Amino acid sequence: MSPRLRMTAALVPPGCALADIGSDHAYLPAWLAARGVCCHVIAADVGEGPLRNAAQTLAKLGLGDRVELRQSDGLDAFAPGEADCFLFAGMGGTLIVRLLARGTALFRPGLTIVAQPMSRAAELRGWLWNHGFSIEEERACQDDRRVYGALRAVYDGQARRITPGMPWTGLLPACGDPAAVEILRRTAVHLRTRAAALEADGRDPAEAERLRAALQELESEMTRHGYGT
Repeated sequence: MSPRLRMTAALVPPGCALADIGSDHAYLPAWLAARGVCCHVIAADVGEGPLRNAAQTLAKLGLGDRVELRQSDGLDAFAPGEADCFLFAGMGGTLIVRLLARGTALFRPGLTIVAQPMSRAAELRGWLWNHGFSIEEERACQDDRRVYGALRAVYDGQARRITPGMPWTGLLPACGDPAAVEILRRTAVHLRTRAAALEADGRDPAEAERLRAALQELESEMTRHGYGT
């Protein structure tokens, strides 16, 4: 597997019943099933084509009887308790949030979300914290000249009071990986550029102030961990 998928797989709790949402070729479920990481694995996708791809992958690896295939639009085809870990890899943070928001009836204490958002990680972090999840760990890696992040969150039903910078920073400062530092630096550039644009044309001063506060928090965290900005 690619470094991005290996990083994501490393966040899956051993012994869990896993559902990989948007599985496509089922590379992650196959890797986890082959190593016995999970007690049960479901590879789910909304389309019949991706499920055929997944079936081919599993047949080729001799894992057809160890991974269940399921057609599902996000979490729609799941009942409470069928999976205690839902995995989302290779899709945007906005889409992950939308799928989770439709599946709140499945949320139970201890439910784990492993996510590798390709974009809008701040939106995903903020949603998780505001909807009863505790983010336990974040990781980052470089893969083919790009940097990626992934996180694991566990549901406890307690909404968090979050500061403006928390969704943008997450737990990446504690990660220590050079890829995490690069993600934080790029996030700082985005916040600085967006705030300056809003200030320049006088649009939405409250949002500009919020972005400046988030930038100040992010830079403070980077300095505290010795990364510089």
